[in-house]
Amino acid sequence: MAEFKHLFSPINIGSLTIRNRIVSTPHHPGLTDPDGLPGEREIAYWVGKAKGGIGLIQSHVHGIHDSIEGMGDVFAQPQAVEKFRRATEAIHEHGAAFIGQLWHPGAQGSGVFSSPWAPSRVPQPSSWKMPHEMTIDEINEVIAGYARGASVLQEAGVDGAEIHGAHGYLITQFLSPLSNTRDDEFGGDLERRLNFPIKIMEAIRAEVGKAWPVGMRISGDEMAEGGYTSDDFSRMVPMLTAGDQLDYLSVSTGIYRSMDTIIAPMYYPNGAFVYLAALAKEHLDIPVMCIGRINDPVMAEQILEDRQADLVGMTRANICDPELPNKAREGRLDEIRHCLGCNEACWGHVMNGMSISCAINPIIGREQAWGDIPRSTNPRRVVVIGGGPAGCEAARVSAQAGHNVILFESQAELGGQTLIAAKGPGRVDFVEVGRYFTIELNRLGVDVRLNTRADVDAILGLEPDAIIVATGGTPHVPDHIDGIDGPNVVQAWDVFNGTASVGQRVVVLDDEHHVQGLNVAEMLASEGKDVELVTREFEVGAHIEPNTRMATLRRVNDLNVSLKPTTWAREIGPDYIILEHFYSLREERKEVDTVVLACNIDPESWLYDALSARHSNVQMAGDCGGARRLELATFEGHLAARKLEGAVDMAPLMTLRLR
Repeated sequence: MAEFKHLFSPINIGSLTIRNRIVSTPHHPGLTDPDGLPGEREIAYWVGKAKGGIGLIQSHVHGIHDSIEGMGDVFAQPQAVEKFRRATEAIHEHGAAFIGQLWHPGAQGSGVFSSPWAPSRVPQPSSWKMPHEMTIDEINEVIAGYARGASVLQEAGVDGAEIHGAHGYLITQFLSPLSNTRDDEFGGDLERRLNFPIKIMEAIRAEVGKAWPVGMRISGDEMAEGGYTSDDFSRMVPMLTAGDQLDYLSVSTGIYRSMDTIIAPMYYPNGAFVYLAALAKEHLDIPVMCIGRINDPVMAEQILEDRQADLVGMTRANICDPELPNKAREGRLDEIRHCLGCNEACWGHVMNGMSISCAINPIIGREQAWGDIPRSTNPRRVVVIGGGPAGCEAARVSAQAGHNVILFESQAELGGQTLIAAKGPGRVDFVEVGRYFTIELNRLGVDVRLNTRADVDAILGLEPDAIIVATGGTPHVPDHIDGIDGPNVVQAWDVFNGTASVGQRVVVLDDEHHVQGLNVAEMLASEGKDVELVTREFEVGAHIEPNTRMATLRRVNDLNVSLKPTTWAREIGPDYIILEHFYSLREERKEVDTVVLACNIDPESWLYDALSARHSNVQMAGDCGGARRLELATFEGHLAARKLEGAVDMAPLMTLRLR
């Protein structure tokens, strides 16, 4: 059993003692009240983490000035103190500490109705809108806003404040030569560019005193041409902290131009940016926090043992499994549900104006309604057909509720389509889905019957009280393309599985608009093939969350994959394909050896139909009801199990943001 000598040791941040080194770093779950302040949904989300044993919870960004379009100064509202107090008390009740974050986006604000404020007239990728260059008076006004926000947090009993100086927001814009072209006390050389955050720290200390904890989050490298580098950061750290104003430094990475590094998708290795925290630690005596796809407590322990950091941000790991700290401390490592790094329902939801969830943990963001799985007062025999994410989650929740569960899976292992996805380049983390469910269903006593194809009579012969069908689907073949059934047309699934013969000249027809097409294109291009990807959408990978899309597009561009949006196939011949552009209607004939289909799913629903005709309690979940993303398939499996106890009110389960 792994020993955690460091991970579960307490640490002091100034006057604050934190029970262990695991941190949920700032991220917006989209669960705030309409006023932008903590409400019951968000508090329930944080309390779930506190119950799970985490040491420190940091809030999401909170605006400190009215120049922030769409948020304004949340601390100016009369209810701010009371709402932060309620959140703090709820978190403290379960032993975790709570720090609030102070934020101004600068030029990365929305800029829909006004020009966002910035140090210089340099547009940013959030909108590319020309920002307003701040005057000295406006700079001082914003500095005062940070101090005011810290004062509100202190009055509310929050354990400390973090100044958000990372990710290309206003403070980063002052620090960076990429966005700061001023030639006054706030721009020019590095020392003058540091004046803005230093004056913020001084103003906060004048307001809250020296004893109350204050930290800063900062990017250790902008990861963008023209921005500051890790070498610049090494020079910056001693200057930034020379006044002893900070109690800790949280080292992140990236700006919006390098968005994929901020919340790194699965293409990045675990712990990819810990080295930046280690750079800072060389210069500092205060605690240093690291981040960067750290989803395993064993890795976190090693980081601490190697003295690369003092605190470990495990944010997505803790979203995916809020019980991770308790499980690790109790030696239940196999039971941890490890984050995949898919970003689909956490960051992807927030970027799409939805509230947070998790692709493999549907309880997240729904803690008020689904915080616990209650034991059934009427245990029943439940048969689940299908061992993909939907079926496995249905079996898991049913068994945890106390039902007698039998699961049929036609393949040799659990995981469904995630087993195929894991074979694509950079996507091996998907093996975690099958690993987790295999261990968890065994622990819960589910009768898992692998290599067993279910039929109607065999299922009904078990005399089940309820049946959940999660039989998935098969790859779709597009209509209205002459020659689509030719021998040179293969499915992406078969390419991933190594069962398709693929020639040198390849066209990928991507009608899924997610990762599948790009991933199979990358796989083939990495083998030296000439690959072009064609899609009907306005852009390639249109349905991928932005960080994964950026990383994916970098990878295929590095391999010289040709990308052709707003185009589709009209005809496929033995050695050619005819493409047609949507708007010009211009046709293009290309020589091609193989056409790869990366399309959606046709549901396998015949078993559901047959069983429904002979049994009164049959539900479906996942792709057998139509093409689903992983998140929705898992959610539907969970929902089906909950429905065994009766009707479920769907209203509180919808991932809609109030602000």
